[in-house]
Formats: sequence, structure tokens, C-alpha cells
Amino acid sequence: MTAQKNAGFEIKYAEKDTAFQKWDKRVDDYENYVEEYITHHKKSLKGNSISLSKYPYMKIKWEALGLKLDKAITKELLTNKQIKKVLRIQLKIVTTCFE
Repeated sequence: MTAQKNAGFEIKYAEKDTAFQKWDKRVDDYENYVEEYITHHKKSLKGNSISLSKYPYMKIKWEALGLKLDKAITKELLTNKQIKKVLRIQLKIVTTCFE
């Protein structure tokens, strides 16, 4: 009976670990889109036409991922480390907009 309880715990733990890995990837994707967005934002302010055309697309992508991450935070699906990383990324966006 104890072995069955332990096996169930291990399965739930493995499922949770996999879920955290999934969110790790989403947080990393969010960070990459934000970095790309900031790069194109700065270039578009200097008049770069290629960046000006990519800029709206990148904004839509990072905003969509940001909304998913905000919902995940609300539902307590992220670890504290993941939440800190998301908040750091969001601060980077705000800082860039006010430069």
C-alpha cells in the first residue's frame, strides 16, 4: 500500500515537473520575443524600414505570450523563479518605452 502511494506521488511530481518545464519554455519564448521587439523598436525609431515592418508583428507576439503568462501567474501555475523572470522582462519593456 505504501509503494502504491509513493508511486502515485512520483507520477504527480513528474507531471508537475513537466508542466513547469513547459512554462519555462514559454517564459524563454517571451523573453526572446521581447528582446527582438526591443531591437526592432529601437531600429524603427531611427527610421529602419525593415524593423518598422517587423515591429507590429513582434509586439502582437509578445503581448499574446504575456497574456498567457499573466493568466498562468493568476492560476499559480508558475514557480517563484519563473514569476520573477516574467516581471523582470516586463520591467525591461517599460524601461525601453521610457528611454
